Amino acid sequence: MHEEDLTPEERQSLADLTRERRPPEDLEQRVVRALRAEGLLAPPRPLRLPRSPAWIATAAAASIALFVGGFALGQWVASRQAAELLVAMHQRDAAQASALVQRTGSAYVSALGALASVSGSAGPQEVAAGREVALNALRAAADQIVRLSPEDPLAVRILQAVHGGAARDSLDAGGEVASRLVWF
Repeated sequence: MHEEDLTPEERQSLADLTRERRPPEDLEQRVVRALRAEGLLAPPRPLRLPRSPAWIATAAAASIALFVGGFALGQWVASRQAAELLVAMHQRDAAQASALVQRTGSAYVSALGALASVSGSAGPQEVAAGREVALNALRAAADQIVRLSPEDPLAVRILQAVHGGAARDSLDAGGEVASRLVWF
């Protein structure tokens, strides 16, 4: 029989039928009871674990091993994450320090340029004081450069040149600025 063979009343009756019906709540229990009564389904057996001392000792050892293994794995994962975080922090700090050195070096060079541009209009005392401050900053920077790479010959020569010039005054005996040439 096809759907086209149905009358409009039959179609309406089919449409009014519920598509799904929930079985009664106790249907499963009734079926199980009936199957057991017929002998088709065995009664449930209670779970009985062996109670021998060897079995209990084995179960306790397995429980302890599982707990210790989980604890050790958790510690290993945590220490690995902490190490990765520490490396990332050091890399970020190094990048920030490099950027700070760049900004400070640029500011130092700009300040020296400003000092050079006003040296013609300022008195020799002020220019000498500015030069002394600039040389002290350069000495401190040279010390840190040598500390960063003590084997670098250029850094060592810069330090020697800066500290070698520190013994002499910025002004020679005639009150004029002494010129020095440093070869690297």
